Amino acid sequence: MSTSYQPGDVEPITGKYVHAEVEGVDHRIYFEEAGPEDGTPLLCQHTAGNNCQEWRHLLTDEDITDEFRVIAHDLPYHGKSVPPTTQEWWTEDYTMTAKKFTETLVAIADALDLEDPIYMGSSMGGNITLELADWYPDRFRALIGLECGAHSPGFYIDWLDHPQVNTTEVNAYACWGLMAPQSPEQFRRETMYLYEQGATGVFKGDLYYYSVDHDYRDKLDQVNADECPLYIVNGEYDYLTTPEDGRQTAEGVGDGAVAIEMAEIGHFPMSEHPELFNAYVREILDVITGERDEALPDVITPDDVGIEYHPPGPAREKPAE
Repeated sequence: MSTSYQPGDVEPITGKYVHAEVEGVDHRIYFEEAGPEDGTPLLCQHTAGNNCQEWRHLLTDEDITDEFRVIAHDLPYHGKSVPPTTQEWWTEDYTMTAKKFTETLVAIADALDLEDPIYMGSSMGGNITLELADWYPDRFRALIGLECGAHSPGFYIDWLDHPQVNTTEVNAYACWGLMAPQSPEQFRRETMYLYEQGATGVFKGDLYYYSVDHDYRDKLDQVNADECPLYIVNGEYDYLTTPEDGRQTAEGVGDGAVAIEMAEIGHFPMSEHPELFNAYVREILDVITGERDEALPDVITPDDVGIEYHPPGPAREKPAE
């Protein structure tokens, strides 16, 4: 992974804006990209309340960007995608729904004229792979749902935008506990830092989708992974959507759905331990592009991808059978 920059080096990431229409409203969407223009498009979605900076380490990994055109965007109201000036957005609470989320992702792919893109997202960006496979199976080449589950209740919390609560600090520390304790501290701190930058009410509004509007427990047979391969990839240390949740979700979907457990990593894999995650995801991308014939293991470990881990992390306490 290319992270050893020197003074004067310029990273190969470019940032631009594209206009995309969502629910009849024009949105100015900020995105960053790296990789060849004719590379296989890989559209990357950030977690709830965050922005495209979560993917900065993937955008500078030449093992990935030599082949893939990696694109990471800010959803409307996140990062540099400020609210539309044509709307009195301040007169109502920001609320994300499954319908709006999927329409936004398809609108971004359409606006960038992406042909057969691979979609990858984490947390709420992972859960939405079920709706995308159900409603838009013909728009994507494959879907990678990181920390994906059929249902993730309990996080649409009123006090997350209460004026007497320092929500940026609360949000950041809530995320701290979702990361593997052995992930490098500088990257876990960076993940927290990113969570201290969101606009008021946006994290809570995203969690409406994550914990309320998204519930596929009785609809998994509707998910069309036969037409659009679905990879459900959950971190060992993610207690919100555990690897077992991922396995049950893939089993409910059936043909075309593959569940993989990522050992030694948590809920924010791309930002909490980029070197390990990038190596893991490279294995999945190789399957999607046909460069790897061998089936992926049920559990992928640092040894499988040649990452030395010293000392070994503490074993995650798992519920009794």
